[in-house]
Amino acid sequence: MKYLRLLYLFIAAFILSWLLQEVGMILPWLFGSMIATVIFYRIYGPVTGFKKWMGDLGIFIIGIEIGTTFTKETVLDMQNDVFNIVLLSLMVIALSLLLAKFFMKLTGCTYESAVLATIPGALSQMIIMAEEEKRADLLLVTLTQMSRIVLVVIFVPFIASMFSGAPPGIPEDAAPDFTSVLAPEMLILAAGAVLLIFIMKFLKFPVPVMIAPMISILTWNLTTDQIFSLNVEFMYFAQILFGIRIGLQISSLINRLNRRMVISMLIQNVLLILGTMLIVILFILFTEHNFNDLFLSAAPGGIGQIIIVAVETGANIAMISSYHIFRIFFILLVVAPVINIILSRNRTRRRRDGEET
Repeated sequence: MKYLRLLYLFIAAFILSWLLQEVGMILPWLFGSMIATVIFYRIYGPVTGFKKWMGDLGIFIIGIEIGTTFTKETVLDMQNDVFNIVLLSLMVIALSLLLAKFFMKLTGCTYESAVLATIPGALSQMIIMAEEEKRADLLLVTLTQMSRIVLVVIFVPFIASMFSGAPPGIPEDAAPDFTSVLAPEMLILAAGAVLLIFIMKFLKFPVPVMIAPMISILTWNLTTDQIFSLNVEFMYFAQILFGIRIGLQISSLINRLNRRMVISMLIQNVLLILGTMLIVILFILFTEHNFNDLFLSAAPGGIGQIIIVAVETGANIAMISSYHIFRIFFILLVVAPVINIILSRNRTRRRRDGEET
């Protein structure tokens, strides 16, 4: 019965996504599946048949699409952009930490909760740290991080589309479609990507389901001349899987919200997005990149959602993914340990103060 219900959900998501595409909606396959899932959940209750691997499959496909954009030419171009990647990432993270103080006043939460709730792009790591930090509100951290994903999916496409000069969709002249160049030796790609996922999970790398296929395709492009792009149908399918996953997450959290929490999270996340826009406007004065590419590179959301927006708005996927991948690694390898040290010192100081009194 649960798989029959899941089938109905997929059908509803497909139909609504197709209708939204026909009327010219931005990101119709992502929004359509999200909206259909929320409505379906409210009417029929939890959809237990949707497994984690289904959402991961959508992320895997997005990872492949990212990899196809990394050719020898784009990699050489990005070497000249390293300084901008580092500086822009640092500015967005600094903005997040400044807003953490404001968020603390809005919600009345602890400093630990505010910091862990505000850092963008490392949801899993921040939630793990919130679980380990006794003074952190796990519910607030989780809901704030999750709500940012929702707001990014809602607002960023509209902002990006206003400044996009390229037609939506995957460029047809960039490379031949995958199905037109499919060859037996490409099985090496699939095997290599799957093997790399297990290796990266063992080494605790961030987002292995997306980064592993990206690295596999990138290596293929740099070592062979058989470049290709994904058929647009694959991206539609990935967006449906991803949209259902986000829709289920939204549906499961709605009943746990209160008015103050909703208003505070909305203000904080909107300010983060608007602040990012201001940073990008300043950056444009000193770089040759256009607003859409830079804004999507800096946008405080998950790489999966941002790449889908980039595909739909005809943006520079290779550039945008490189910015986000750097920020993910920087947050996980530098920012998260530093925050952990700061929180540990705070715990030690409170313990010492308590002993003195």
